[in-house]
Parts: sequence; structure tokens; C-alpha cells
Amino acid sequence: MGKNETNDEQICGSLDKNKEIVLKVAREGWNPVIVDKHCTDDYLMHYGGEKLDRENLKEFMGAIHHALPDLHFEIEDIIAENDKVVTRWKAEGTHKKTFQGVFPTNRKVSFSGITISRVKGEKIAEDWEEVDQLNFTQQFGVYPDNI
Repeated sequence: MGKNETNDEQICGSLDKNKEIVLKVAREGWNPVIVDKHCTDDYLMHYGGEKLDRENLKEFMGAIHHALPDLHFEIEDIIAENDKVVTRWKAEGTHKKTFQGVFPTNRKVSFSGITISRVKGEKIAEDWEEVDQLNFTQQFGVYPDNI
């Protein structure tokens, strides 16, 4: 086996490991307990013009899980290169409790997004996330469907 073959195997192995780290978090729907276990202490998320540190993310995701107790995420695509993992995902749940001042609608909510995760030392260090915010808020009844 040549030197390049060994490097290729190491790269593929680390890409697979990075994918698995991101998938662990996604499968648990970014549950706050999982965030502590799989994100670095100095974690940062870039989300809709905002930056959330690890504690802010846990608070935000805790609120979503509280409002949508049956929330689950499905990964539709995953791509890895170097220290980055890109996921295209879909989330669904039932709006059972108040979320950001919006009273429960008992409606099924479905939203999707794309996240680019940077992995460092077998933990997620940083995310860039884009979510269809208009669709998300329309399903909560914040905005009419015909905007």
C-alpha cells in the first residue's frame, strides 16, 4: 500500500467519524443534553443573522422541544469534506405548548434547513444554519399563509 492510499483511508475514516458525530446530535433533535456532550465549550452557531453560544443554543432548543414534545429530525442528505459536514434536514412535531409567545395550535409543524457543521476534536465547534423561517412561523399562525 502506497503512502497516498494510507492518507486517503485516514481522510475517509475521519470524514465518516465527523459525519457520525453530526448525525448523533441530529438524531436526538439537538436536545440540550446532547449539545453539552457533543459540542465544544466555545461552540458558536450562526443562525439568521444571530450568533448563539452553547448556552443560548440549549435554551432555544429546549424551548422548541418543550413546545413540540414529539419533535424529530430526519437527515435527507449529508456531505463531508475536511472538517465540515453539511446536512439537509427536515423536522416535524406537534405544537402542544407555548413557543415564543405563541399559544399551542395542536397543529403538525414541519420545517427544513441546511446546516454546515465544523468539527474539531470529535465535537461540533461551529454551525452555520439556514431555516425556512417564514414557513416555520406561518405554521405557528404568526403570519398568514398567503404572504
